[in-house]
Amino acid sequence: MRATIVTSVEELVELEERWEALRRECGGTLFASNYLTRAWFQVYARIATPKVVVVERNHELVGIAPLTSYGYRIAGLPIKVLALAGEMKGRLRLSTTSPMYRPDCSDSLSMMIDKIKSMDWGLLTTINLDSNNANQRYVDAVRSVWRTEEYPVAKKMTVSLPGSGSIADTFDKKTRKNLEYRERLLEREGHDVMYRRVPSDGIDAAVETYARQHIERWEDKGGSYFQDLDNVRFMKVCSTLSHHAGRGHVYEMLIDGEVAAQDFYMVDGTIAYGDKTGMNNRFMRYSPGWLVQTHALDDLRDRGMESCVMGVGGEKYKSEMKGEESPLIGIRATRGGAAFFSRLRNTPIGKHLDRRLGVSN
Repeated sequence: MRATIVTSVEELVELEERWEALRRECGGTLFASNYLTRAWFQVYARIATPKVVVVERNHELVGIAPLTSYGYRIAGLPIKVLALAGEMKGRLRLSTTSPMYRPDCSDSLSMMIDKIKSMDWGLLTTINLDSNNANQRYVDAVRSVWRTEEYPVAKKMTVSLPGSGSIADTFDKKTRKNLEYRERLLEREGHDVMYRRVPSDGIDAAVETYARQHIERWEDKGGSYFQDLDNVRFMKVCSTLSHHAGRGHVYEMLIDGEVAAQDFYMVDGTIAYGDKTGMNNRFMRYSPGWLVQTHALDDLRDRGMESCVMGVGGEKYKSEMKGEESPLIGIRATRGGAAFFSRLRNTPIGKHLDRRLGVSN
């Protein structure tokens, strides 16, 4: 066996077929896919460098750690970070990406860790890993080598889609009554309501609408990360690539011809991933986000989806949709100057480190 570090997107293209076969075998999420990982590296190439650990046995891919490196300064000290691709503050994330390795290949994880040892970094961070045996072994391996600190357990929520009828029929009673009221309100006020699935040539415009409305909603709440044009570009690239591959769907609700809400999804097998839900502030009183989401999930069910991962976080609306919780784990390791700051985590400097990374839970 041998382990190498891939530092170019071109090399990742060559790995795609074997990468995806390993991902399916290991149960990796869509966010660990080759095409989304490549897209992230391409869009954020100015600030992040691929450091993907690849473990092979007789030309067979048996392990991948989709890592990236980037740097910043704190208290004048340069800190080099090694993180999972998509794990960077202020940038759109690949929310549940993870290392992947063949469980029947006992040396693949140890070779992966050895390769991580050889790289230049002060802080190694992995967050939002599905809590399964493979990811727990990775966390244990990191803990056995370096000074570490585990992140508080986070959660993601998954909604099961019914075999027939509307997804709304499975919501709690209060939520169902609220949606019925909003629909009656729209009808009573004489609004023209239309739902549509956005075609390929409308994806870029849909993303631009989403970004504009996100900025409007968040301008008085600390600002929107869509003010960074790279984030707009990444969402366009992901949505377009997913749509062209039959893996992506964008839904819109129009009220009187104006976009009132949007829902962006990516799909993998029978699993849908709720990527983004957007809403126009002008139509907030009608709860258009809820209405477009209900419409979208019914359509996805009709297209063969059996469940929808609603993303990281345990927001109330996910529980109202009868979402089931599952834990997400994470760990960070430090060495060199970063280890000094790690000892100060509960001090102002340590808390500043967490804010700069954007990885504190």
